[in-house]
Amino acid sequence: MACIGCGRDFHDECEVGCETCHGEFDKVVKTFIGSRGRGQPVKNPEDIKDPYSTGRKRAAIQYPIFKTNPCEWRGKKNCGGGTPIVGCIKGLQVDAHHGPIKNPLRNEPGNVHRICKSCHAHWHAVNDPIYDEQKYEELPHSPEPATEDELLINESYWALKK
Repeated sequence: MACIGCGRDFHDECEVGCETCHGEFDKVVKTFIGSRGRGQPVKNPEDIKDPYSTGRKRAAIQYPIFKTNPCEWRGKKNCGGGTPIVGCIKGLQVDAHHGPIKNPLRNEPGNVHRICKSCHAHWHAVNDPIYDEQKYEELPHSPEPATEDELLINESYWALKK
């Protein structure tokens, strides 16, 4: 039985983690997306012709962007998994970011983040040149609060890179 957050399709509100809460996340996602009455039934990943478009559309349903809400990485460090970055100071949600695993069909909690343009660009600038899906699969996404100094140093660093 799923918790209240997962039952409402707000997996980011799951207090125990979706794997613990209701088992296989893929089956639950198929149930949620397939029950909305839109489009054709949810296909298995190997049967999808355009995985990038399909994955992004699924992510948009599961993780809607609220343009007045703060970036999920705002005020944090160790963001994004892979080679983690320091987040922004005042960004708002603009993009849905897949990471540490860039595969857009990987829409499980902890791999899709609602972030601002600068955090999105910074993560890709640091991680794209060295990206290795197998290695990144094992790396945690474990953000934690950043100090004011860490945030200011990060902002200065990226301002100077321009």
